[in-house]
Amino acid sequence: MNIPAEVTTAAGHTLGLKEINPGDMLDLIEAAGSAMSSASAGAWLGYAQMICSVTSIDGVPVQMPMTKDEVRNLATEIGNDGVAALSPIFYPKADAKTSDATETAKN
Repeated sequence: MNIPAEVTTAAGHTLGLKEINPGDMLDLIEAAGSAMSSASAGAWLGYAQMICSVTSIDGVPVQMPMTKDEVRNLATEIGNDGVAALSPIFYPKADAKTSDATETAKN
């Protein structure tokens, strides 16, 4: 995956990014705890990986979350605008499908 060093949200906030390494992923799985035994484990882990790739917000460093609550808090801090900026980076195929569907609907 090719992750840019930073991305700017529609509101003008800058999110610093890094690729999650295998050690970070193991920490994230541990933080997930009971979420990993549910049917939505894959979805939770994928979304959390996207959230945890953020290393700074507007130049202010953020720590890698170590608990589900810390992941949730970072997601809240990033906000919908930040998630909208991150989603095409982490889910480019899903974004392309949405664009294709929008174009088809317009025609």
